[in-house]
Amino acid sequence: MKSLIFGASGGLADAIAQALLAREWRVDLVTRKTKQDEVEHRFQNAVSQNRARVFAVDRKYSSFIPAQPCQAYFFTQALFSPKPIVSMNDAEIEREIEVGLVDVIQLVRRLLSQHLPGPGERRDYCFIGSTSSYAGFRNTSVYCAVKHGLLGFVRAMNDEYAQTNTRFWLFSMGTMDTEMGRRLTEQDRSSFLQPADVAGRIVDAICSDSNIFEPEVILRRRTIRFLEK
Repeated sequence: MKSLIFGASGGLADAIAQALLAREWRVDLVTRKTKQDEVEHRFQNAVSQNRARVFAVDRKYSSFIPAQPCQAYFFTQALFSPKPIVSMNDAEIEREIEVGLVDVIQLVRRLLSQHLPGPGERRDYCFIGSTSSYAGFRNTSVYCAVKHGLLGFVRAMNDEYAQTNTRFWLFSMGTMDTEMGRRLTEQDRSSFLQPADVAGRIVDAICSDSNIFEPEVILRRRTIRFLEK
């Protein structure tokens, strides 16, 4: 089985790749050129064993289309800049929406167009949402808008491909203990979700042979702790 992960330098992407490798999947990882050396170093053993490959793009992930189709695609790329909306400039707003939503949609269109699955052939398109896909939180308005957009996209795509075995998933979770999550400096990191736990749930879902399909998976934190001021 082959998989393709976009945004491979992130903490969750790393955990998803490790979970797939543990199940003997082949993993292709796509990252930006500025992060290529870091990702190659992290997966050097899997690369040397021909179980993983690392590719790099200059700017837009939608510029990369694999030569061969994969059974599962993971879209983990996102920007997260927590600040009041009035503290953001137009370029920051446009970039956050482009990376997290516009480029993702364009990428899916190209993948579907160039690697159309055969009758009954299963393909999984896995998007990383957030609890921000279902609620709004102060100082993260653009991020929330992007994640709400992904929710609408996944719902529409599942309707568009309802009579096929092409499945679109939105995995939405609370704050994880990743570089992105640590930007929420007012919260206690000990209450953050562990990326390996989240990745395990994601990979379990797409690898299941059951006829159960849960297109919107929400993984909330049972306990949220804030730091004392």
